[in-house]
Amino acid sequence: MESWKKITYVVAIFMFLIQIRPLEPYLTAYLTGPNGNISLSEVANSLESIRSYSALIATLIMLIISDYLLYKPVVIILTFCSCITYILMAGLPSLTQLKVSMFFYGTAYCTTIVASCYLFACIEDRKHFQKSASIVAVGLQLGKFFGDISGQIIVSSSGGSYTSLPYCNAFAMFLATIWAFVFPPIKPKDLLTTNCPDEKTVLLRNSKTITSDTHEIKYCINRVDKDYKIVVVIKQIWLDFKTSLANKIILKKSVWYIFGMAAYVQVLNNMNVLYSYVVNKHGDNDILSNGFAESMVTLCGALGAYLIGKLQLDWNYYGDIFTSFCSILMGVFMMSCYFYEHIQLIYLSYILYGLVSEAILVITLCEMANHLKSHCYSLVIGFNLLGSLVMSAIMTFFFVQFNFLEITVPGRFLFIGGLYSVLGTMFLIIHFFDCEKENNIY
Repeated sequence: MESWKKITYVVAIFMFLIQIRPLEPYLTAYLTGPNGNISLSEVANSLESIRSYSALIATLIMLIISDYLLYKPVVIILTFCSCITYILMAGLPSLTQLKVSMFFYGTAYCTTIVASCYLFACIEDRKHFQKSASIVAVGLQLGKFFGDISGQIIVSSSGGSYTSLPYCNAFAMFLATIWAFVFPPIKPKDLLTTNCPDEKTVLLRNSKTITSDTHEIKYCINRVDKDYKIVVVIKQIWLDFKTSLANKIILKKSVWYIFGMAAYVQVLNNMNVLYSYVVNKHGDNDILSNGFAESMVTLCGALGAYLIGKLQLDWNYYGDIFTSFCSILMGVFMMSCYFYEHIQLIYLSYILYGLVSEAILVITLCEMANHLKSHCYSLVIGFNLLGSLVMSAIMTFFFVQFNFLEITVPGRFLFIGGLYSVLGTMFLIIHFFDCEKENNIY
């Protein structure tokens, strides 16, 4: 088997395991039910805020350390945080336990991004990026599908009880943590030694023959070298960052990723709240079909990821129009949730959103990786993720903690859909301007 395929399947299995979370579609219902015993307002306000802000802090730390630790240790730590999350939620947790669990929940948010950076760093031939990322995304979506179906079966067979779901999540996270240890280690690329003398240089080898009076001089030189290396690394990181964003394609993809992912995070964080809001508003006490809906979202997402891996286009030319088309579609699907009064229609919009969003996320990540230097994946992609979380935190602040416009839960989806539509329109204009420039040249 080719090395890139081996790495791809290892990461895909990890993505499958870490997404087996039967509790996820019922998280709000679990927290507001007999086990969590807290109000919907506390979930939407307090716990969601803790999750958003902890994800922001963890992503910032990941941005700094992932390249130095070569991804694998970071993946293991973050996956273990997910395991802790659901252990704290199990049984009859106190409010303090739930808040701590939400902190670990947010901390583990960037796990899949770090795993994706690990994937790109291991594959030498960039022509395999699109297919490899597609396979991994399919594994991730199939893991979600399996988890959602399992959750629906457990809830339906237990008469609407969610008590056993956190234990299932914790066990799956434990398996994912064990599998993360299987990741082949990345060979260190010691950028610190670039243009810096080490003990194997001719100068230092010859210095061994010098008298003992020069040992102190050698020690001082080594100290200067270490300080110099730190300065070189900081300057190199800043230079890599500026050089990367100077690439027009990386810059455009980064802008979409920051705002598009911020909206995506808000959809994930608020969809369960919207389900409960609509059901409670109409006094519907039937068992929710969240697990079935989520399973269809992820199954369609897997289909979208698979198809985009097969699609061979000149993305430098068609990338902007593809981004525009998908963004506008996602905007329409999310804005429609504001007007629906029946949860089945919301399920349908969410399923279609999952199909389109997964395709555009895969191709956006691949196109960024294709134009990045091999040691800049975590730097740039991590920065974009951090930017998206900052934007998401700002949205959370105005939606929840400082809701001076009194935006309702459905109103959040009207705003999110509008944001996607603005992004789509912007990229459509960019495409037309680029075409006009090319026509003027010829």
